[in-house]
Amino acid sequence: MSYRVLYREWRPEKFADLVGQDHIRDTICNALVQKKIGHAYLFSGPRGTGKTSLAKILAKTVNCLAPQGIEPCCECQNCLDVQAGRSLDVLEIDAASNRGIEEIRELKEKLNFVPSQGKYKVYIIDEVHMLTTEAFNALLKTLEEPPVHVLFILATTEPQRIPATILSRCQRFDFKKITPQKIEERLKEILNAQQVTAEEGVLDLLVKKAEGGLRDAIGFLDQCLSLENEHLTLEKAYEVLGLVKQETLYALLQAINEQDAAQTLKIIVEVLNSGIEPGQVIKDLLDYLHQLLLLQVCGEETELVLLSSEMRIQMKKQATELGTAWLLEVMEHLAYVESQSRWYTNLKVVLETLLLNLIYRVQQSRQKKEAPLLSVIKEKWPQLMEQIKNSRRALHAFLMECMPHEIKDESLVLRFKKGYQFHCEQVAMEENKKVVEMILQDLLGVVLKIECCVEQ
Repeated sequence: MSYRVLYREWRPEKFADLVGQDHIRDTICNALVQKKIGHAYLFSGPRGTGKTSLAKILAKTVNCLAPQGIEPCCECQNCLDVQAGRSLDVLEIDAASNRGIEEIRELKEKLNFVPSQGKYKVYIIDEVHMLTTEAFNALLKTLEEPPVHVLFILATTEPQRIPATILSRCQRFDFKKITPQKIEERLKEILNAQQVTAEEGVLDLLVKKAEGGLRDAIGFLDQCLSLENEHLTLEKAYEVLGLVKQETLYALLQAINEQDAAQTLKIIVEVLNSGIEPGQVIKDLLDYLHQLLLLQVCGEETELVLLSSEMRIQMKKQATELGTAWLLEVMEHLAYVESQSRWYTNLKVVLETLLLNLIYRVQQSRQKKEAPLLSVIKEKWPQLMEQIKNSRRALHAFLMECMPHEIKDESLVLRFKKGYQFHCEQVAMEENKKVVEMILQDLLGVVLKIECCVEQ
């Protein structure tokens, strides 16, 4: 028997197999129990979320010769014919290639023919938004009053392009993106069935790349299994999917944050030499910045990012150093560049210029921040002293003889009065500096190292 790709092998055959669309499944199942089958359904939603699969399950159910409650038996001739795509009573029409008025007229002429094997003649029109205006108009009357033995199931990824007159004649069901947890569960089930193990992080990467589409996730898994059929490694998964590694993006942002132009360009040249397209680098960088923003706003424990505990801590620190305002500004700039990328003839040069521009933005951001920041620190200094007094009285006594003097290279310099060298040395101890740094971060939301000097 010839090989079947995984997403076809694991396509849902019953309502119970459908993943992540419980609200739609329950509604349709209740309608079947009550024998209230509509004459036209519209399934809309992102790609790979189960629209066509549910359409086929519904087509099998209404024509099944030995239904098991509301589920098709998947064993009778009608069910097997639908699954194999050879049923005379279930017709799949691709509206992208059959979009004209002539095709719809031909369809209307066939509607009066009764089903040859089952109870219903089911027409599944995929990507229905691709029909022309004339074709939609020709379909209107048929959708409003079809023959009793006809069932229309329309599927689309762009419901906003369908005329309101068509929408009003259908029962509409909006499919949602499948949650990362549901996709990961399904991928684990497939791996167990294939007797394949996966390194930590591989499934998270596939889920992230799929963007809520289970079919895409299974397709990416199939690609990885073609390269490694016993144990999937993260290294090979990145290679197969053509994505920039998370560690590389972290190193790239670190180089930008440290204003190291040479290291920034070195990293990006290595990435491009590995075969990854500049457009993909921009997309992955934008996604990485989005993760940084989520960690900065929601904290390390947020479920909105799929990362290891170690990477969460590192990226949260990086996000804090860069700042929310900088992240928002740069993400907006990157999003614009990505939207215009198809018009650029030399995207490599655009990417390199973009990264150097990010370094310049870091410099600008810090120059703007440092002058007013020292004033804010001096204003908040009494509050900091009060907090230290409540917990560390000795440290408070030492700090009484100094004041914030300047901000230099992301460090706050505390200057002690002349003759207070001992106090300076005590505050400069690592344990005491940590206390001041943490309270400063809590008060102002900035990360600054503490340095000490004595007035000359």
